[in-house]
Amino acid sequence: MINFKITYQMIFKSRVNLFALLLLFLMYTDLSAQDSVSLKWDISDYTIKSPIKNNDSKIFQDSTHLVHHVDSTLFHLKNEGYLFCTIDTVVQKNKERIYSLYLGPKYDHVFINTGKVGDQILNSRLWKGNSEFKKVVPRHLEKAKYQVVEYYENQGYPFTKVWTDSMYFKGNDLYSNLNIDLGDKVIFDTLIVKRDRPLGVHKQFFERYLGLKKGESFSQRNVDRAEVIIKQTPYLKLTDSIDVVFEYGRAMVEIPLEKRKASRADGLIGLAPNESDDGSVLVTGQVLLDIHNPFGTGKRFFIDWKKPDQHSQWFKGSYEHPRFFKSKMDVGYNINLQIQDSTFIKVANEVLLKRRVGVKGAVQLGVKWESSRLLRELNEQAVDTLNDTKSTLYSVGYMWQDLDDLMFPTRGFKFFLKGAAGQRNIIYNPSFDQAVYEGIPEQSLMFDLHLEIEYYFGLLKWMDAYLKVEGAQMITEKLFKNELYRLGGFNSIRGFIQGEFFVDKYAYITFEPRINMGGNSYLFAFSDIGITSQNEETDIPIGIGAGASLETKTGIFSIAYAIGKNNQIPFSTQLAKIHFGFIGVF
Repeated sequence: MINFKITYQMIFKSRVNLFALLLLFLMYTDLSAQDSVSLKWDISDYTIKSPIKNNDSKIFQDSTHLVHHVDSTLFHLKNEGYLFCTIDTVVQKNKERIYSLYLGPKYDHVFINTGKVGDQILNSRLWKGNSEFKKVVPRHLEKAKYQVVEYYENQGYPFTKVWTDSMYFKGNDLYSNLNIDLGDKVIFDTLIVKRDRPLGVHKQFFERYLGLKKGESFSQRNVDRAEVIIKQTPYLKLTDSIDVVFEYGRAMVEIPLEKRKASRADGLIGLAPNESDDGSVLVTGQVLLDIHNPFGTGKRFFIDWKKPDQHSQWFKGSYEHPRFFKSKMDVGYNINLQIQDSTFIKVANEVLLKRRVGVKGAVQLGVKWESSRLLRELNEQAVDTLNDTKSTLYSVGYMWQDLDDLMFPTRGFKFFLKGAAGQRNIIYNPSFDQAVYEGIPEQSLMFDLHLEIEYYFGLLKWMDAYLKVEGAQMITEKLFKNELYRLGGFNSIRGFIQGEFFVDKYAYITFEPRINMGGNSYLFAFSDIGITSQNEETDIPIGIGAGASLETKTGIFSIAYAIGKNNQIPFSTQLAKIHFGFIGVF
């Protein structure tokens, strides 16, 4: 009996609660209906071509949303050329608001008297015409005025004001005057770095590096560019936005910064079945040292040594010197050395000049000297595949990047394109019968093209993704094996031995979804799909696998398992490659 009584009370209370909720819902619905209001247009000069229908009505949830819609409509009409449109009267009838609208004539353009502004300032795309009376489309008028403001902001006048007034008619055309008030001229004065501890950067270099020199005219573009430069500098980190304080014609730029660990030492070990000796394991390795800003002037030293197989070694080194001799140019030097067992040695030296263009782009010019020498005597039959060569190539390249983090990006885009052309010379072996070189020119033009695109994006809240496309092609009369690209391995198409493929052109795409584990730790899977060519023979190498990248207090540990296939070799776990790596950041 007691149980029945409790159950009945519970049911009764549930019904009461349900009735209360229903009553509240009906009251809210009724209140919402009471607050709603409708809009009706009454256009005094309505025609069939009018952009708004006469007596057109629309319901809004309250009067605030209605007024906002009316303001947006007037703004849109003025941009479309109805420059004199106005609201004449507003009549309220219960829940209905009737707006009496005068559209006025539509003007496709306005003639602006720009006599107070030089022609070199006016963007021809917005300001059309050769005389001082420029023709402007109404919807572009605000943008056209801002273009003038922006110009003077970058010439030392950050308080420039631009407006149009004194509208008048000439026939059926509408005219107006452009007025400008430059305000006080401002110069850069002090660069104030807010920091908790020393940054390890020399002050004079830092001013040149950012392009904010004391005594120069203020430029908002330079301030914006400085913020991008810092974000693209691995050893510095912005802790907040850059602020500019103006005082008595001078601008103080306040930059909140902290030092960031950017130099790194990497070690990588690869394990793979030794194809030349059944049952044994081939151990490959890589040691990398990347030092940023060692002397407080932004320089960089880079060393990369690889052991792709038992008898071969690769070495890369580079040096970067920003703002060379206090100029706006950066200078770089690269050396690339390959020793392929006892067959050949290839050495490439390259000098680069780089300069920033725009905010996030950079252009580089370079010259590369490359030579390849055989390390042992070959018979005449080998001339068709191996030979001593040397070349000089002149290059031009362009890079654009917008990454959220330069060292560990998760969002952003990076683009690099480089083209090179020059002369390639074949060094004939005097001990051979010269007839073996028939059809092979001693000198020939050579072209080298390279494209690289990287994209970091989000898939889910807990998953990011990395997409990369890379391709290159070498073009000349006759290419030898010791001149070709080397493809395959942990940094290109995984699942293969480092540099396993000798190719004269290639392209591959990498897709790598990453499961976030906090910080810079993540689990990943990958697929690398490529197409390569050598002597018109095409191959399609594919690598798939998975791995983990784990952040620790001392660095980042990574492990990856990969298997690969191409036209000759199917997928096989017996040929799988395992890579262990550790990145120490300091």
